[in-house]
Amino acid sequence: METALQGLVIIGGLTFSLAASLLIEELIFGHIVRVAFARRHDISKNGQKN
Repeated sequence: METALQGLVIIGGLTFSLAASLLIEELIFGHIVRVAFARRHDISKNGQKN
């Protein structure tokens, strides 16, 4: 029983660690990607007007 509980704790810890790392990656790199696309979009609009 104790071994099963330790296994659940390990699996839960790994799952939480993976979820936290994916969230942080999305917040950091997702925001950077959105900013990069927004800048390219603005530059293309200005180029078309001139």
